[in-house]
Amino acid sequence: MSVFKDAEEVYAFIGGMFEKAVQEPSFIEATKNTGLVVLVTQTDPDATMLVDFPGQKVLVGDAAANATPTVQLRMSSDNSNKFWQGHLNFTLAMAQRKVKLDGKRSVALKLLPLTQPLFDTYKQVLRDAGRDDLLV
Repeated sequence: MSVFKDAEEVYAFIGGMFEKAVQEPSFIEATKNTGLVVLVTQTDPDATMLVDFPGQKVLVGDAAANATPTVQLRMSSDNSNKFWQGHLNFTLAMAQRKVKLDGKRSVALKLLPLTQPLFDTYKQVLRDAGRDDLLV
């Protein structure tokens, strides 16, 4: 059973972190001229997000379905929750097939170190929302 009740929670918490990331100056600089558009498909509960780094926007649900991504990322919603708290070794999870990454992998993987400063932000967002149950 997932830690999230439904897709709306995934969009609020995980989608919210992607919204912060696309506005973060370090991400803007790192993705400049890359055309990096990531389709994030999560399971349990199912949720789809399109992270458009050049456009600095995140689309969720049906709005994400019609875009053409340069990278496709697939994982469970629980693993995404763990990742944003710094408790998922992304490279190991890929090797174990818990995370699947297709497309311009090298560009996407270069962003991993930039996510670390957002881990505390994510944990604080969960605390502020009264969702300590989502903390790992």
